[in-house]
Amino acid sequence: MNSEFKEANDSPGFLLWQVTNVWQKEIRHALEPLDLTHPQFVLLFSCQWLNDKAGHAGVTQIQLAQHAQVDVNVTSQVLRTLERKGYVVRGAHPTDTRAKAIMPTPAGDALASRAVQAVEAADRAFFASLPEEDRGQLIRTMLQLIKR
Repeated sequence: MNSEFKEANDSPGFLLWQVTNVWQKEIRHALEPLDLTHPQFVLLFSCQWLNDKAGHAGVTQIQLAQHAQVDVNVTSQVLRTLERKGYVVRGAHPTDTRAKAIMPTPAGDALASRAVQAVEAADRAFFASLPEEDRGQLIRTMLQLIKR
């Protein structure tokens, strides 16, 4: 065997893979009644979040992709689906003539608000086995990994 690890559970990458899969299953289950995939939820809620922070000026596809850490091409595909479903609209951007402003529709706003409640409830249940101080440390560790 060529691995540096004697046991699978010694590998942080393998453990992260397992935790991610278990957590994503819980999130899929929470979003299923709303007919949203996890990427659709992340981009729809991010669209709502960023528009609220920007005073409803409209965010660009690149801003959404960067915020969610999602590939720009994947972001484009997911946004097309959300647009077909009537949850987002694309229009002229107020300051960048090359970009489209992406905004949630009233139906998208309502769905994003319901979906975030379902996702946050699933997160609370999933992370409930960790003491509060460990959750705080986990968040700090994840932020450190994202910023590396």
